Amino acid sequence: MLLHLLHQLKFNITVLHVNHHLRGDESDADEMFVRALARELQVPFIVEHAQPPQSNIEQEARDLRRSFFQRARQEHGLDRIALGHTRSDQAETVLFRLLRGAGLTGLAGMRPATPDQFIRPLLTCTREEIRGWASANALAWREDSSNLDTSFTRNRLRRDTLPALARYYNPNLEALLAQSADLAQAEEDYWDLQIADVYASLSKQTPLGIQFSIASLSELHLAVRRRLLRHAIRRLRGDLRTVEFDHIESVLRLCHSEQGHDRVIIPGIDALRSFGQLLLSEIGLRARQERDYTLPITLGQECQLPFQAGSLYVNWLNSGDAGNICANFKKEQELNEICDWDGDLLAPSGALPFLSVRNWQPGDGFQRVGHNSTDKIKTLFQTGKVMLWERKHWPVVLAGREIVWARQFGGSANVSATVGSRRILRLVYRQP
Repeated sequence: MLLHLLHQLKFNITVLHVNHHLRGDESDADEMFVRALARELQVPFIVEHAQPPQSNIEQEARDLRRSFFQRARQEHGLDRIALGHTRSDQAETVLFRLLRGAGLTGLAGMRPATPDQFIRPLLTCTREEIRGWASANALAWREDSSNLDTSFTRNRLRRDTLPALARYYNPNLEALLAQSADLAQAEEDYWDLQIADVYASLSKQTPLGIQFSIASLSELHLAVRRRLLRHAIRRLRGDLRTVEFDHIESVLRLCHSEQGHDRVIIPGIDALRSFGQLLLSEIGLRARQERDYTLPITLGQECQLPFQAGSLYVNWLNSGDAGNICANFKKEQELNEICDWDGDLLAPSGALPFLSVRNWQPGDGFQRVGHNSTDKIKTLFQTGKVMLWERKHWPVVLAGREIVWARQFGGSANVSATVGSRRILRLVYRQP
């Protein structure tokens, strides 16, 4: 019916059809019917043969269709993909999602138009209205026999549940459910604008994902917190499919855990709590990252650390370009870490030892300025409240085999410059 309507309205049409081969000869007959109709209307016809796996036929078939439609749109320069969903389909979708425990986002149902260029021109028309129009215009159509299979939840809703509810409670139920979708869509559009601003002000983008201050989250109304988390998850995953109310609540509970560090995994997302910070990361991303790196430090040259761990610049303070040592590290007047070493202590024989930077390793430790004993860096992570996910690539600088600096914890007392130092070697570290 949709094809006839668009053809009558003089749109430039290309017909896209997917044969999932789920109903044997009937599926092939459907393809032949659509092919013949496209030939009769003299419009291009493109077919895709894609049989979904048996694990989740409905969802897998839908994903295959969407993928094909998007490829076809790109390859053939199509402006929009028009789908034939009706108001009846909308009512079924709203009830289906309600019974599954969807929130307002789910109850918004199907959109008349989506950002990925799908449109639904028939969404305000009932299924019976469409059939009546087709009959009045002597148009033939095909019925999908799988719609009679009540082993599918949506078919049971269509054939049994909705008619019973309409008969016993409200004959106008279909219209009311579709109206609820319209109301929810308006609410969602409003909230999307509000949450985008909140997200921009509270979120921090990191190499591992999206980070929030738990204190800042706690100041928000519960409704805003829930929507903010959903917004962040959608940005990470691309969608919210299979993310349900309980998943969002589990992340909220994580934020208020009494453990110093805690973690919860929801579909597609690894949520971690550490020292008052919440990190939402793609599952497996941290594990896939390599841990170890070692780089030589050349005086006067910026050393860019891997894994977006920052950068280092080391040079003599009394060198010819002393006034420019920090020039490359000034960005909008941000303050970087600076460490000054005594050149005579660092190089008692006159020649500097080999300087290198690597990631922290278990067992690393050094004596900090102002302290009388060696501290393990692992212990400093705790006292310094370094988040768990930042530790993996934490930089330390070595002179030969001795640690002479560690990010945030400063330089070694053994080689630290003092007021009386004649030669000073300066390290400047810029955070990522």
